[in-house]
Amino acid sequence: MSQTSHLKSAPITNLDATPFIQNTAGVGAVGEYNEISATITPLAADATGSTYQMVRVPSNAIVKSVRFASQAQGAGTFDISAYYSDSTSDGTAAANQGVVVPTTGATFFADAIVCASAVALFEALGYGGASAGWDPSMINSKLWAALGLTADPGGYFDIVAVCTDTAVTTGTGKVCVSVGYVVG
Repeated sequence: MSQTSHLKSAPITNLDATPFIQNTAGVGAVGEYNEISATITPLAADATGSTYQMVRVPSNAIVKSVRFASQAQGAGTFDISAYYSDSTSDGTAAANQGVVVPTTGATFFADAIVCASAVALFEALGYGGASAGWDPSMINSKLWAALGLTADPGGYFDIVAVCTDTAVTTGTGKVCVSVGYVVG
């Protein structure tokens, strides 16, 4: 037996309600979209465990997109992870500065992107399926909540490319990460 469904998202249901329900930040509301992009050139022979701090976003960012690209590295596999900012002046608690967000931060955005050959710019959010921590239910969640934290720690998170599984051999190719988000 099959069925034909006609389903509405929460933002559409809110717009259809009487009285009208205004969608708020994080629940499909209109918000100012920010995008920050960066490139880094890994060095030849960078070992697994090498980290590349790509971009920094506020802890209350609602991440909508994480795009990734790489020139050929000869060999090399990257995860896209969430670390606490290492800044001493952006409101990040001193005890958290520069460390991966415990339990969920490693491979949160993407897992095991192979960069032996060039990788064209693609949407990496959730790449690696169950191995990545992010899933589609988090599209309207503040980053701190999506990471499983029970309260907003304040400050910022760094989006970090981590060399894992396979080390970079030739290096010298640029790696690019671009993050789109709204602030909630």
